Amino acid sequence: MDAAGYASVAGGASEERSADLVLSGLRKTYGGVVALDGASLACFRGETHGFVGENGAGKSTLVRVLSGAVEPDAGTITLEGQALRLSSPADARAAGIATVFQEFSLIPHLGVAQNLFYGLEPRTKLGRISTRGLERAAADAFAAHDLRPLDPGRPVGELRLAERQLLEILKALLREPRVLVLDEPTSALLPEQVEWLFQTVRRYADGGGIAVFISHRLAEIQTLCDRVTVLRNGANVGSAPVADLPESALVELMLGRKLERFFPTSLPHERVRDETICEARGLSAPPDLHEIDLDVRAGEIVGIAGLEGQGQGTLFKALFGMRPANGSVTVRGRVAHLATPRRALKSGIGLVPEDRASQGLCLTLSVRDNIALSSLRTVSRLGLIDRRRHRELVDRAVEQFSIRLGSPQQPVSSLSGGNQQKVLLARVLATSPSLLLLYDATRGVDVGTKTEIYDLMHEICCGGVGIVFYSTDASELANMADRVLVLHDGRIRAQLEAEEMTEANIVAAAVGGRGTP
Repeated sequence: MDAAGYASVAGGASEERSADLVLSGLRKTYGGVVALDGASLACFRGETHGFVGENGAGKSTLVRVLSGAVEPDAGTITLEGQALRLSSPADARAAGIATVFQEFSLIPHLGVAQNLFYGLEPRTKLGRISTRGLERAAADAFAAHDLRPLDPGRPVGELRLAERQLLEILKALLREPRVLVLDEPTSALLPEQVEWLFQTVRRYADGGGIAVFISHRLAEIQTLCDRVTVLRNGANVGSAPVADLPESALVELMLGRKLERFFPTSLPHERVRDETICEARGLSAPPDLHEIDLDVRAGEIVGIAGLEGQGQGTLFKALFGMRPANGSVTVRGRVAHLATPRRALKSGIGLVPEDRASQGLCLTLSVRDNIALSSLRTVSRLGLIDRRRHRELVDRAVEQFSIRLGSPQQPVSSLSGGNQQKVLLARVLATSPSLLLLYDATRGVDVGTKTEIYDLMHEICCGGVGIVFYSTDASELANMADRVLVLHDGRIRAQLEAEEMTEANIVAAAVGGRGTP
């Protein structure tokens, strides 16, 4: 059955009872760009409702509307029969709606406990915030939700990405909401943390809550959700019980066409050359990284695998001058002095970091300024920006990366997650790196955008660039990398090549099933 057929089946499903949360006829435009075009959503108490669509389909805008961060131009929202006017996040919280955004809302310089209970802090008799009360409340919260406790006084900015994600989820749960909105909540989590989240969401829904679950990982939608709604170009194209929409049908509805392939079909010998792009010897940054030897050839994709916190992040930071390290690194035969990211860029190394919002993009700046940020010398003359060069650089990038936007002048924060990632890739590649470091570059992007990123990786490798590619998705490594290095305790545990490079072997090596020193 084609996408139109599935849409007809899904859209024609009738409901025996009235929905408890209804978003109807939502419309929102930004300048000339239509973000929502009559979008709707109907959810019931006691269910987990999946919500999917390509990046730019309008999901993020709908989430912002439901959270009170954005007011729609038209449309209505009702919760258990009561019409809501959500003019601010405070309105949404008062109505019992808690949202876990894809981009974190935690305050980096405040501690774990302060973030958890921000605005709900326990007070002393004199009205001051009780530090001991905060610490006890945080410990109780972690215990009640079966989570490993974090140091209550530790600044959130020092936490790992997965820890911040769990904290964001716990913060929302502590508000005891009637509606829990989860926007890409698993993109930074390990498998066991995803299982914890699924159990938690099931308990929440079983208790009468309404869970709205947004994810690009369609297998998660199939596993967790009761029903699913598909959005495309700001409008609904199907809504049905998950059992009635297999994964292939969801992809077809999202894209409006069949996805003929997912990964590029090229073979390594078609692009990998004998020339060595990068050679690292004895790269160490104790206590996280120890004696790493790494060679990357022109056109080669070297995959990096391992469980969270095994030195992957430190390796990428060391190669990009963000973390002091011992050892030697050469790029195209020249010694690379990696004391700072600026020197790494001059040596021909580019990085797409783990967290595009806090480590990559300047969200308050325009798309145009973000793309050109690392190439200002290229588009300048005598210390002044040449507007023609600047415009040409940005226009080429927007076309090459198929970035969906209204205008290059709009804030990059107004773009969808996938389009933000494209802007970051465009900025890094505008520096013409010899070695490209990609840290979980497809995190939080849809299947169509993932395919575009895979094709782009193949294209730039054919141009002679070498890539070091870390991913939390073993299937990406198995299908995209020419060989995979598995890290454990900051050391290379195993190297997998050719026939060995399967998802099962990658996971087995990561958990200690092979190559253990």
